[in-house]
Amino acid sequence: MLDFWYSPRCSREIKLVSSIAVCIGIYLCSTVVELPALWVGLSLMLGMLTHVLYSVYLKLAPASAYRNTLHNGIYIFQLFALFGLAYILPEQHKWILWLQCLGFDLIGLFLVSIYSNRAKRHDQLDE
Repeated sequence: MLDFWYSPRCSREIKLVSSIAVCIGIYLCSTVVELPALWVGLSLMLGMLTHVLYSVYLKLAPASAYRNTLHNGIYIFQLFALFGLAYILPEQHKWILWLQCLGFDLIGLFLVSIYSNRAKRHDQLDE
């Protein structure tokens, strides 16, 4: 998924629709039970950390010995982090809370990656 998200094939429209779909999913899940703010913050930070790690991965030379290890490590980190969150969530409506954690994780990734790759604005005031 990350390879596609950071590729030129993933247009701005796809990123916008993905962000909206995830927000709608979070909203629908929150109508059943609301995720506490601590878990929202942790999930957002996981998404942001994933972006930072993937940015480091993209900056490594293709022949680097650490590139493949980091690529696999990012996915393993995400897997363990999300399952760790699922393990410590409250028992009642656990799967809905976990879906919200996953959604906020994706929102954290989406926001940071979209902002970092946005088109730079030029000042028009230099007349």
